[in-house]
Amino acid sequence: MNKSSYLPVWIAFVCALFWGLWWLPVRVLESSGLNGVWAGTALNAGALPLLLVLFFIRPKRRRIDLRVIASGALIGGAMMLYSAAITETTVVRAVLLFYLAPAWAIGIEWLFMGRRLRWINGLAFGLAAAGVMLIFRGEISLSHWNSGDLMALVSGICWAVGCALIFTGPDIGARTLGLFGCAGGLVIGTALAVGSGQGLPAPADPIEPAIRALGIGILYIAPMLVATLWSARRLPPTLLSFLLTGEIISGIATSAIFLAEPFDWPELAGSALVICAALTEVVSPAPKPATA
Repeated sequence: MNKSSYLPVWIAFVCALFWGLWWLPVRVLESSGLNGVWAGTALNAGALPLLLVLFFIRPKRRRIDLRVIASGALIGGAMMLYSAAITETTVVRAVLLFYLAPAWAIGIEWLFMGRRLRWINGLAFGLAAAGVMLIFRGEISLSHWNSGDLMALVSGICWAVGCALIFTGPDIGARTLGLFGCAGGLVIGTALAVGSGQGLPAPADPIEPAIRALGIGILYIAPMLVATLWSARRLPPTLLSFLLTGEIISGIATSAIFLAEPFDWPELAGSALVICAALTEVVSPAPKPATA
């Protein structure tokens, strides 16, 4: 990589640290009366006004096709499933199950993008798997799973597929991608909430969660989403997925401090292994597939 190539790498990693704090606004809105999927849906709604403004002031029009719409829906769906997951399971479990996404990304690049598997891919996957085993203390059988665990796992799959579509699709700009992702998340979140029988939320003071969602959406969700998608357009899905494991650092650390979730040597060692797996993709990125 040259120096300019490292910019999306660093942006993706910094964004990951901020995404690790995603559970904080979700729990804040949950305490205001927006439970389950509604908290994440409200955050997307709060980010929508700024993303609409950025969309309409973009310097030039870009073509939009079905692949872009699908990528936005998948990214939005990943965000919604992850938001719901951290209300149904521990933050530690949600973060680690979501970050099996690099495994799905390797498979996607191998099957559909002409990537050749190398020994270092096996090393990265082995390190990540060992990290998950440590953090779960070996208890990863289906009998220990709940609905939150399943949603976290599926959210990682949606994220990996969505990033692959972004990387291989037309360049429509991060702001437009952010708008599609946010709108997709809003629609999917509402559908998930209604489909699961949660019904419309009725907080005692609806103004408070609305103001909180708007503020968090504008100051936190929208900028992080646009910056992450800007990197997604420039980085292979596997590299991006591994870089975003930086979320583990801030997510597990803050949940241990504020939620008193377990954080002992297995969590510390497991997180270090997953981060080392990420570094293998940074140090030795996959070569671009040959073109005819």
